[in-house]
Amino acid sequence: MDDTTALKVNPQPDTYRCTWHLPHDGQIVELPGELVLRANRPPEGAVYAEVPGVWTVTGPNKSAGFPQDREFSTVRCSLENGLQAVLVDCVVSIWMPNRAAVYGRYALVGKQLISDTPLFDRLKVQVSGVDSLFGRAPIKGFRMPVPQGKTETGLWSVEREPESAQEWSDEEVTLTASFDSSTTMADPYYFRMCHSPSVLIDLKNPMGFDDFLKGWVSPLLDFSALALGKPQRITYFAIGNRASAVDRSGWERFQVYGSGIHQEPFNSTLKEIRRNHSVVNWSDDERSPLDVLREWQKLVEVHHPLVETYGSFLNVRAQHPRARFLLLLQALEGLHGYENKANEDERAELHRERKANILEALKSCLALNPKERKFLKTNISNRPPMGLDSRLGESFSQLPAGIVEALDEAELVVSLMDDPRQPKGSCDALRLIRNDLAHGNKGYPVESLDVVAKILERATRAHFLRILGYSSSVQLRAVNPGEH
Repeated sequence: MDDTTALKVNPQPDTYRCTWHLPHDGQIVELPGELVLRANRPPEGAVYAEVPGVWTVTGPNKSAGFPQDREFSTVRCSLENGLQAVLVDCVVSIWMPNRAAVYGRYALVGKQLISDTPLFDRLKVQVSGVDSLFGRAPIKGFRMPVPQGKTETGLWSVEREPESAQEWSDEEVTLTASFDSSTTMADPYYFRMCHSPSVLIDLKNPMGFDDFLKGWVSPLLDFSALALGKPQRITYFAIGNRASAVDRSGWERFQVYGSGIHQEPFNSTLKEIRRNHSVVNWSDDERSPLDVLREWQKLVEVHHPLVETYGSFLNVRAQHPRARFLLLLQALEGLHGYENKANEDERAELHRERKANILEALKSCLALNPKERKFLKTNISNRPPMGLDSRLGESFSQLPAGIVEALDEAELVVSLMDDPRQPKGSCDALRLIRNDLAHGNKGYPVESLDVVAKILERATRAHFLRILGYSSSVQLRAVNPGEH
């Protein structure tokens, strides 16, 4: 944990002595133990006392079998530092009469206990690289004195950028992108100022934790990965309510621990923002992040194929180029089919009618016996031919120029032009490669597949930005990264 970050985690990942409040026979039993909170791990703990109900009493005798597992929707504990914790979806595993382990899916830690089915109206989250999407720096300018001879006089000053805090609202939600700031100024030998980016989401109507996570945190994380072109992670996560504020922050906050939540906040630097190179700029682009997240929720709800294929793998690390290549072609093919379903259904209906007319005419053809006519009826498809190459060609034509040109120059595609199957252009070559890989007919060099997969990913990112409502100028940044 970096103590110099402006955004602070409380409590920090560590092991804490606590008192567990375990439900038993309609009552709450208090037992000593400890709670372990770790970055990117589910919470767990230990009970150092006999858990009630372990023994089975039969007359003067008692017996017990181990381990014994008990499931609870929530288990609470009080930390010795005064904080309260609630573990959700818990299993208490009793290994000995006076030893038990507690495992939860996630933990909420704050100054107050919450109900068994809590609702929340505020979320504060930091995603790695999210400041690259903001498009605004927290510092507008600074001044420094120029040494005069052997003495240095004057002031060092920093001017805050008032527009660095950006806000977007609709009837139900307010989303704020801003920076937490921290300064060290009491030391006469050292002065420091730093800023941590975060996104604050306020709801008019509170919702449960899992709904908040699914509806807002996951889309924000995936959208950040889409904008930056590489996997991202949650580096800070707190949830709570505005109405029951218990400190100067203006809201009752619970720090969240669980898988995928790293709780390692960072400070913004110009070097990292330039290195990340986002294709999205919230301060200048015509689409607000709130509108984009709303659209993302709709795409998830209708099971959009691009969201369920490519979108599901935006934050997957170290995927093999072969798997990436096949996934991206599946995503592009599925997107084309989804967007052209009405036209293709109409063409299929016309095709079926024409097939039926031809088969009816063949009944009077004496040169064909019944078995031959049945063969034709069975083997003529009910849908007009539409191969992967045709779908890819139409898909690439919707994007700014650059994808087909890059594919034409790729070593793997060029090598396929001498193939005996004689592909007709880049898209047909991709069809042959896909079939070879999918059916196990042939393998290709990993390095060459990786180059083509990266080109296909540029096209897929651009399409994703398109269905999220971004203009062709934003799509162009994804098609030609590094040029904007």
